[in-house]
Amino acid sequence: AVVSTQSTGTNNLSKMYIPVTKSCAVRGAGGPEYKRNNATANMLLDMGDEKLQSAIQKQINHRRTTHKLSEQRRRKILNSRFEDLREIVPACRDSSHTKQTILSKALQYIDQIMKNITCQEDSILLMSKERERQSELMREHQMWQRKVEYMRMNQATRTMHHFNMMVPNMNQLNIPKIPTEAM
Repeated sequence: AVVSTQSTGTNNLSKMYIPVTKSCAVRGAGGPEYKRNNATANMLLDMGDEKLQSAIQKQINHRRTTHKLSEQRRRKILNSRFEDLREIVPACRDSSHTKQTILSKALQYIDQIMKNITCQEDSILLMSKERERQSELMREHQMWQRKVEYMRMNQATRTMHHFNMMVPNMNQLNIPKIPTEAM
């Protein structure tokens, strides 16, 4: 097996790739087939050259440390998110719960919130329709008020005309005039 290195700054041995056979290889992005495999690296360590052994061991330790730190960060973030959920979901606030229970109760809580939102949306729609109906009734009421007012004015005009027709003109009556000097 041949070990090649890639240079990344000051340390030439910081990234090692160990070519392996096709049957156990993982295909890289457009390049030769490599597998980062601790077992293969350990096999090379047993073969000789102390510098090479030291470089490979450093690489293995670096990968382990990097993976361990990455995993710890991931678990810390997940635990933080579960803690956030525990604080948000009312059924989980009072005591400690397993992650499965927190997720289950969070889903129930979300379902309840979604039902409440749907109910509120339905109420809003109903109130909107009711407001529309009230506006329609108000317009109809105003129309009838105008019609009644028009009819009253029309009736008053007719009554006045009828009254004028019934009351004769004083000149048309043959009532003798009383002389003003006699008084």
